[in-house]
Amino acid sequence: MSESDLRGWPHGPTSFERRHGNALMRVVTAVIAIPIVLGSIWLGGWYFFVFVAAISTGALIEFYWLTEKRGALPNKRLGVAAGLLLSFAFMHGVSDDLLLRVTGVAPTDLTVMLARFTLMLGVLLIFAIATMIDQMFRREGSPLLNNVATFAGITYIALFLSTVVGLRQLFASEIPFGRYLQGLDGSLAERSDALGGLTVLAIMVTIWTCDSAAYYAGRALGRHKLFERISPKKTWEGSVAGALGAVAIMIGMGQWFLPYLTVADAAVIGLIAGVFGQLGDLAESHIKRDAGVKDSSHLIPGHGGLFDRFDSLLFVAPLVYLYLNFVVLTR
Repeated sequence: MSESDLRGWPHGPTSFERRHGNALMRVVTAVIAIPIVLGSIWLGGWYFFVFVAAISTGALIEFYWLTEKRGALPNKRLGVAAGLLLSFAFMHGVSDDLLLRVTGVAPTDLTVMLARFTLMLGVLLIFAIATMIDQMFRREGSPLLNNVATFAGITYIALFLSTVVGLRQLFASEIPFGRYLQGLDGSLAERSDALGGLTVLAIMVTIWTCDSAAYYAGRALGRHKLFERISPKKTWEGSVAGALGAVAIMIGMGQWFLPYLTVADAAVIGLIAGVFGQLGDLAESHIKRDAGVKDSSHLIPGHGGLFDRFDSLLFVAPLVYLYLNFVVLTR
């Protein structure tokens, strides 16, 4: 990338995009990115932690750039630090074991669950206080606006994306959900966390299916605008098709390689992805429209920014995480 390209980054198109077009750039980027995404999901552990932490950090900085366009001056360093600690809090089998060892509490289903949420809540409380104190020593901008922008990024971006780590690590130890590992056969059974990786993969495929079904059905059948004020091209016909596609593909994958899910569970998760994935996309579009930009950045050539690419996952991941923890895996 030349110096002239850097001057337009993160919101200006690269010279490659200007010369060869956005469509070609999207294909090239996808060919490079998809193996990285799939590889990190399969490897899991610290590899996936680093992958999600990088995505979270990039998306968080993009979010803060958008808030700056509306006059806020968020503390990016505090936000990034909070995001990293939140991702670690969801490293189940590592973070909860550390907390239980420090406190001397015996690991049971209940204590492990409490440890996981205690770590997450503790990070949020500490950084909420730190954000308020930080503003007392800064003289720039509005303290109210700066505080709100900083903490909004920590919760909306960092916390929500951290739950993806929690989903990947859900079966990383025998407690509390080891009993579900017996549904795996062959080589998968040798990896205690295989179900977590398959779960994350299924959620991402479901979101991608929803996006594709909504796009093509909307182009072919779309007549009624869904939310014209925020996203003029989206239609109710496309939205319904996307949700139905998400439910269908999630049921299929649940029957194929997620033995701990019933058909009803898979349908619920598909519906969460199909409905709230689209709402997540609309929420991000609303923020970008308010900031007066088309893309959150041009960090991913042909695809916009990290915030653009993972906006649906921001709403879907925490809801699926809660559903699995408090409904599916407590039976």
